Amino acid sequence: MNLAQSGIPLLGMGTWGMGGKFERDDGNFDESVAALRYGLSLGLNLIDVAEIYGEGLSEEIVGKAIVEVAREDVYVVSKVWKTNLRHSDVLEAAEASLKRLNTDYIDLYLIHWPNDEISLEETMKALESLLEQRKIRAIGLSNFSTELMSEAQSYLKHAKIAANQIEYNLGARAAESDIIPYCKQNDIRVIAYRPFAKGSLAISSSKIQDELAKKYKKTPNQIALNWLISQGISAIPKSSDHGHLKENAGALGWHLSIEDVELLRSAT
Repeated sequence: MNLAQSGIPLLGMGTWGMGGKFERDDGNFDESVAALRYGLSLGLNLIDVAEIYGEGLSEEIVGKAIVEVAREDVYVVSKVWKTNLRHSDVLEAAEASLKRLNTDYIDLYLIHWPNDEISLEETMKALESLLEQRKIRAIGLSNFSTELMSEAQSYLKHAKIAANQIEYNLGARAAESDIIPYCKQNDIRVIAYRPFAKGSLAISSSKIQDELAKKYKKTPNQIALNWLISQGISAIPKSSDHGHLKENAGALGWHLSIEDVELLRSAT
């Protein structure tokens, strides 16, 4: 597995749209299972999903995709939706996700979005209970500010927040001012969703990105992904296309130089 020190793989696969978005749609079920299995064969060991995706069908797709591989060879991330953050609701949501994923544990379980109408302390205690029961292996957050990350950690007695999943890419850099430095200082893995900025980076890559693609003999997309990986940030691009999956996997096994990481940062 392409693991970093935290145990979280640096590159994986997103599942938004597999089995539907906010509504269940089984029209791409088999195609999605095949895509995830192919990605796993390429070393894309992290699979990111959520209970809200496809009203749970996305988790069922993941469950079918991973059934033929050793469980320890895939890192499953799932997320509890913001309306299910009361103590009993968190426990019930996790059980339902485990059933759909057809697994005994979730490697990393995230709060999908914060909800100021439900006590964060109540939610974190429920997550710690799931951790103690070994139903989840790590606790994480998604779309949390530095203030909320700090508050969330304060409610955990015997656990540490492992990750915060945020939107971050060459074109969306707001997190550099506070969230990313905070995560680095506190050994919290940043997981970047939309690493291609909803496809806009693939359509119009910068001149520097194109030049670096030639220098490293990679594609502009691989440069965009490796820019994240080289900073110790995980990325979860979503694709069902086998060619794109193979291209994404080509971002592994090498690193941009520190100088080129900063060159891209200053140029985009």
